[in-house]
Amino acid sequence: MAFAGIDDIDWASMAHAYGDASDVPRLLRGLASADPEERDIALDGMYGAVHHQGDVYDCTVACLPFLFDLVADTSVADRGSLVDLLCSIAGEEEPDPEEIGGLFEDEEEDADWVGNFLTAGATIRGRAGFFLDLLADPDPGLREVLPEAVVQLHDDPARVLAALRGRMAVEQADEVVRSLVRAIGMLGTRHTQLLGAEAGACLREVISSGDASPELRLTVLAQLARCAPELLPEDCVDIATEVMRIAYEAKRERVSAAATSSSASASERPRTNTMLSHLRDLEAAHRASIDADLADDLLEDLHDALGDSTDQRFELLYEQLYSPDWGQRMAAVQMSGQLLTGWRAPNDLTVALLARQLVEHEERLSRAALRELGYVHPIARFTADVLEAALVEWEDEWEPEDWETSLFGGAINVLALQGDERVVPYLAAVLESGGPIPEDLSRWVGAIGPAAARLAPVLQHRLASLGPNDARSDSSRLVAALSRLRAADSLPLIVRILRDDHGAQTQWPVLRALVRYGPAAAEVAPYLRELVSGAATTSHRLEAADALRAVTGETALVLPVLRDALTADRPHNRNLALRIAGSLGPHAMELAPRLHELMTDEGSMEATIALWKVRAEAAEVLPAFLAQWTAKPTTRPATAACLAEMGAEALPALPLIREELAATRRHNNTGSSGTMRDACADDEALLRRCRRIAAAFAPQGTG
Repeated sequence: MAFAGIDDIDWASMAHAYGDASDVPRLLRGLASADPEERDIALDGMYGAVHHQGDVYDCTVACLPFLFDLVADTSVADRGSLVDLLCSIAGEEEPDPEEIGGLFEDEEEDADWVGNFLTAGATIRGRAGFFLDLLADPDPGLREVLPEAVVQLHDDPARVLAALRGRMAVEQADEVVRSLVRAIGMLGTRHTQLLGAEAGACLREVISSGDASPELRLTVLAQLARCAPELLPEDCVDIATEVMRIAYEAKRERVSAAATSSSASASERPRTNTMLSHLRDLEAAHRASIDADLADDLLEDLHDALGDSTDQRFELLYEQLYSPDWGQRMAAVQMSGQLLTGWRAPNDLTVALLARQLVEHEERLSRAALRELGYVHPIARFTADVLEAALVEWEDEWEPEDWETSLFGGAINVLALQGDERVVPYLAAVLESGGPIPEDLSRWVGAIGPAAARLAPVLQHRLASLGPNDARSDSSRLVAALSRLRAADSLPLIVRILRDDHGAQTQWPVLRALVRYGPAAAEVAPYLRELVSGAATTSHRLEAADALRAVTGETALVLPVLRDALTADRPHNRNLALRIAGSLGPHAMELAPRLHELMTDEGSMEATIALWKVRAEAAEVLPAFLAQWTAKPTTRPATAACLAEMGAEALPALPLIREELAATRRHNNTGSSGTMRDACADDEALLRRCRRIAAAFAPQGTG
């Protein structure tokens, strides 16, 4: 590679992420090296300095002609990685100056910075035809990355689709064919109106040909689901199931082959000129070629592509969870949790199959299933018998110091979240062992209810035994759990912690516990009044005010603290004040004007809920509830609770309620798994409230 003119460029006058760019010529030459290690080092340097974290510098722009020359040179190895680099520099979409700018205070410097991105993007996209011309290059590694590159960079999607279809007719390399399929699917998805039908028809031809490999069939199904779901074959799940079977048999045959002689077996069936023999050969070729790990990845991609097509997704999951291959079941377990927490299941079968994994005597599978059962505990109560049996089996397999991370601890977590009282003796055993206090202890005790009273002695003992150097979180967790029980003999111990006055961080858990004890904690009222008047921070005074309200019912000292917090700018304090105001109900009537102001001027759902609880005027708050229902789906459970209290005045909300009950997605499913994994309980509460509201408006005799 001549790199004509590279030494004529003043690289030292340019910059990259780590200083001047005088080392860039060495990196560029390294990309053309015959030594794979040297090429890797050079490519790492390009990403690490010249294109650091997606940035584009003046030296990045200066590199572009040489990168194009390297891609065009058939003597250069790893050209596909250079195309990936160019695509990254260009960006997934044309650069937006508004998003890129503003990094530098100096306007001229900032304009130069933005200009680098714009110039690089325009240069690379301007040569998109160069990539299109390389689709037939002899290098399969290059051909594999080009289809998605031209979809990203070329401004004529119809021309790109025609070129990709042309390559589909002649391409022989499996990896390149799958890349072509993905690119055609991307085109159809990005340009649905213009190319969706044509791209879908092209993909349907691939899967209808009958000679597509297992991996290719799954890839096509996923792309069809995205760009033309109406063209998905009716036996979509059957096709995916067949691929799973082939992958399992291929894995089993490889294991068997490794354990036996490489010589042919004397009993091997002879090849004959028959259709049956041809079919056996075809099946053997499929099993020999399939990559089981890749099949798992493609199944996950198919799940994601199917989206809201839950009938197919759940049916596919049933097959995965029934698979004889534990690896396929392992891949299905996490997908089950994601599906069950993001979408509403048509029946209990998926949860039952998750619980079934606990009896497979495979620790990793059991751990994964327990984790997902914990997420979906509100819809998994019928699995309690299996969980109790698991506890019996694992009872001797835990140690005090790490009981929470054991299978035994995982089963305790799920059974306790379900509120099953059979967990109490097992929970008592781990607490008596002196092991860690679980973070969810209070939640467990609350779910179990009155039957958890048997835990009071051990909880009191652990709390009384804490020393000054023990973790503050242990005290908080024990106090919170004891307050759920509201046992009278626990109150002196909790009050003692409050009076020891170790500061706000220690007192807050106790103040919240006193809210649950209510009038039973009347003896501590004088001290609470002192805190409401004199605590150092607003949040501390608010916590004390909430406790004073619950213990005595008085409002004279409470309302001024709430008023101050409602006019301040601290969101945490304001939301806490709104919650307390709502719990006061009509006793907080003097705060109603401010609550109305927060509702109308700032769109605060917390203020709307508090205003409803304080003034109970449906006409005042209903428009805000209806608007927020669509704008902020996460508020729906709390909103539905208020609507259920309105009775007949909630009639305007009925269409939204019925729409929610008919929805496949859970209310907080916005497409981001992180936002919905922990909210299954909220959605189940929402559904219960919606059913209650709908039933109230149902004609008599129809349910």
